[in-house]
Amino acid sequence: MAPIFRIEMLPAGQGDCLWIEYGDPNHPHRVLVDGGLVGTYPEIRRRMQALPQDQRQFDLLIVTHVDSDHIRGVLKLLTEGEVDVAFDDIWFNGYQHLRETDFEEFGPVEGERLTTRLLAPDLPWNCEFEARAVKIPDAGALPERELPGGMKLTLLSPGSEKLLELHPVWEEACREAGLDPNREPEEVVVPPGFEIMGPVDVEELAGSPFAGDSREANGSSIAVLAEFDGRRALLAGDAHPDLLLDSLQRLVGPEETVRLRLDAFKLSHHGSKANLSREILDRVACARYLFSTNGAQHRHPDREAVARVIKFGGPAPQLLFNYRTNVNAVWDDPNLMQDFGYGVRYPEAAGGGLALDL
Repeated sequence: MAPIFRIEMLPAGQGDCLWIEYGDPNHPHRVLVDGGLVGTYPEIRRRMQALPQDQRQFDLLIVTHVDSDHIRGVLKLLTEGEVDVAFDDIWFNGYQHLRETDFEEFGPVEGERLTTRLLAPDLPWNCEFEARAVKIPDAGALPERELPGGMKLTLLSPGSEKLLELHPVWEEACREAGLDPNREPEEVVVPPGFEIMGPVDVEELAGSPFAGDSREANGSSIAVLAEFDGRRALLAGDAHPDLLLDSLQRLVGPEETVRLRLDAFKLSHHGSKANLSREILDRVACARYLFSTNGAQHRHPDREAVARVIKFGGPAPQLLFNYRTNVNAVWDDPNLMQDFGYGVRYPEAAGGGLALDL
């Protein structure tokens, strides 16, 4: 039986929660990337409790960065104690990693709960990086790590500069993420029937001026290239486009015609127009682009980002959404698909979530 490499975008609201399985289909290795919002936790718990007891050991948990739509489901998982699950390693950059200070230093928010939990002796934390920051060097080869099941991860983001930029605003970022016990953010609910009005002009949208994301928390995001059995997926978290482009160029070299072959690209920041440039698309050869969001808070994915994928994302690109919303349903247009040669895929279940076998 052929080895599997499956990426599932769980229904994580406006956020990310990627459940990855690879290897023997009867006894696969697993990686969890982010945990979405608090409302994502019941699905994570259900999935984990449905696993046989001898399969509740995950190779890795990656918490890409301190944003509520990536971290709060993980915090619930690690603090509730309802699921008997273990991780070989957990990658997360806490306050002390922003400037590589002493390991025991807590962030400036009283009760910074994820750091407090990770300091417990029963949990591994950035072990593959000797408890230091999960980051790329300013120059030279990008860090590579091999997981127990044979998957290779190449780190693409963050770098020291991006971590330093987050340092002065860490306190507010933690509060927004719900890591301050005195301030719990509210869950964002999708307004019924909300939509973006106006016709779709792919050419105009794709050619719109690009202005890159400058939000510090997003810049600190962990992004990786996952490779197994000849298949590759770029999992971009919410990484800044300038650093992501730089890392791609370090992988493929300076020749502009050389592209990194990918089997899937989970786009940065849920398909934000500020995180996907034409230059990034010009450095990859990919047919499947993954959008993880219900569009609740910022109405992602932006039309400009989707149009760039359609126009510059290679021949016959496939757009995969883990929700069907009034925002992204505009791309399910037979005339547009015929004119621009792309395809779309939406969840079969009303509650969201989508799995992709590479």
